[in-house]
Amino acid sequence: MARRDETGDNDGGDVGGARRRSGQIVFEDPTADPEMLPSNMTEIYYPQSWSDLPELGDLVLRRLPSHMDHVRFAAACSHWRFIRRQHSLPQPLPWLAFPDGTFLGLPHTKGIQETFNLPNSASYHSSCGDWLLFSREGTCFLMEPFSMVTLTLPGLSSFGPMDEPVGIINDPVIVNEEMHDVVFHKDTKISLCKVTMCSELLVAAIVDIGPIHTVAWCRPTSASWFVSELGLKRSIKDMIFYKGKLYVIDNLKDLLAIEVREDHDGGNIRISQIECVLEGSFPTIRLIEDGISYIGEYLIESNGTLLRVRRTFFGKVFDDDMISTTIKPVGAHFEIYAADFQLRRWVEVKGVEDDEAPFLGKSYCRSLSVSRYKLKGNFVFFLDDGTCDRFWKSAPSRCAGYNMRNEDLVFIPPLTG
Repeated sequence: MARRDETGDNDGGDVGGARRRSGQIVFEDPTADPEMLPSNMTEIYYPQSWSDLPELGDLVLRRLPSHMDHVRFAAACSHWRFIRRQHSLPQPLPWLAFPDGTFLGLPHTKGIQETFNLPNSASYHSSCGDWLLFSREGTCFLMEPFSMVTLTLPGLSSFGPMDEPVGIINDPVIVNEEMHDVVFHKDTKISLCKVTMCSELLVAAIVDIGPIHTVAWCRPTSASWFVSELGLKRSIKDMIFYKGKLYVIDNLKDLLAIEVREDHDGGNIRISQIECVLEGSFPTIRLIEDGISYIGEYLIESNGTLLRVRRTFFGKVFDDDMISTTIKPVGAHFEIYAADFQLRRWVEVKGVEDDEAPFLGKSYCRSLSVSRYKLKGNFVFFLDDGTCDRFWKSAPSRCAGYNMRNEDLVFIPPLTG
């Protein structure tokens, strides 16, 4: 077979008794008169590149099960990459991203599981949907790992106060102390905890700045982060961009909706409104005898509904000697609450739909249909995201699942294909 270059053009030469011309093959028989050959045998169309097969590309794309398969499809040529962007396909199974830069794909229909590792020098921080966040020596950027597209974010020492209203709608708490008096006079940096892409021009983040756990915004390639004073009133636990607004949940389990206005001409960002849309109630603390509980809260969207997932790890306390103790993980429990915006409260539900499965992580959460991948629905997948090292230290695997129907906890072995 004659060699092709990357553009699909042939470098010339004869191929098995056939002479190639641009876009065709002309068959030659030294014993026959070419004029005597049937016209339909004289010239056969020969596609020059993958882009000449759009219908085949469409059929192939619809049969690919994993995210890596979609990436490989888009890498074939620019036209197939365009096909991938234009199609509204079922969401592929997500990759599980661990704090050490290990990425694990769940086994799909054929039981195949793919993995890869980022080098230690990559300074990987966390995931953000299809993007990875890297941070090194006060600088940070987002990168789409397969296309290698990058978005530079402001330095972690470059930040200022956000233009925002003083009060919160439906919230009587008023804080007189200004953020400027607490942290802006210090020689400090912000620390990124979670990053969310609100749009191509707006990035939100949960940040630690001094003693404050709050929210900040920036534009990619801009010079500075804009930090909200919301952290002076509430300690922010998680956030999600949902139906055009940024929703955050605080330490009281209240849900707040934040509306941000962008000045596209001047490049300014300001908060036009912060509203407490759901009031949290004091949750029931699940305890075990001689044990301890570790609680985490996650916001996630499932079929258009905003959910709060409450994760509880249980640990048993053992005395190793007179000085030290050991906490051994003995189980987990999950509760799911749906946001009822009319009643302004969280309503506990038995789980998600039978075809849905939430995937939970510290930096990113997602729910998707999994029946086409032969995985269990109403099943919560979660992983070691660095939030509870004591639970995972002696666990048989770094990924687990929780069956919302029978409350069984299953560790997922790290199989390889």
